Amino acid sequence: MKQETEKILVLVRATPEESKKHGYLVCVAGINEKGEFRRVYPFEFSYGEKLIDFKKKDRIEVVLTEPDNDQRRESRKQIRYKNLHSPIEDEELRNLLRSKVSSIEKLKEENASLGVVKPELLDVKIEINSTEIYDKQQYFNLMGDYLVEKREKVKMPVELRYHFRCKNDPACNGHQIILLDWELNELARNVMRTDIDPKSIEEKIRNKFYDFMKERDLYFVMGTHFRFKTWMIIGIFYLRKEDKKQKNLFDF
Repeated sequence: MKQETEKILVLVRATPEESKKHGYLVCVAGINEKGEFRRVYPFEFSYGEKLIDFKKKDRIEVVLTEPDNDQRRESRKQIRYKNLHSPIEDEELRNLLRSKVSSIEKLKEENASLGVVKPELLDVKIEINSTEIYDKQQYFNLMGDYLVEKREKVKMPVELRYHFRCKNDPACNGHQIILLDWELNELARNVMRTDIDPKSIEEKIRNKFYDFMKERDLYFVMGTHFRFKTWMIIGIFYLRKEDKKQKNLFDF
């Protein structure tokens, strides 16, 4: 089978999913040097062991081949990789994300399964299904079940759905889409260590993931589910807004 080597900027290091043959595996979403989106897997993962030595915003060099059963055009199977130890700076990242901004409507038309949208936040719906503190491994197990089973069978401890419109696309009538991001669970765990009142927990999460985000330069990394083809927010970048006054002052 044909192999190729690509350098990829990591945008998302997804939550590990369980494999009967290989244990826990991680899927990575990113952009290669040609500006093409890539979904790369499997990367072996074991909680507590540093089998994966990179995180989002890192650059990796990967030897790739065609996946076994995944027809999504962005998907590749990795054979080996190395960390290039050259993470992207925020301003370069901002310019890259801006150049890739699309809308869910356009991504559907293009038959894409990965993309970036710039959301206009309208509201957020937060469900507190449990105030039990999940450690990382418990959360990974639950996330794997959530991605495999029907949604009504498995509930995440905290579920957050953004109501938003894709900016700069008049055809967008709005979306309500779940956020699947480790950072949300980390915040929930920290809050629940000292607070078990669902309304109070919801307020604190809303403050960070809605009120705070509305003041940032926000981008959603979108991906489709392998089986159900539905869109999910698989990663978020919330950069500081540019200082326009300072930029204009020195922009000769």
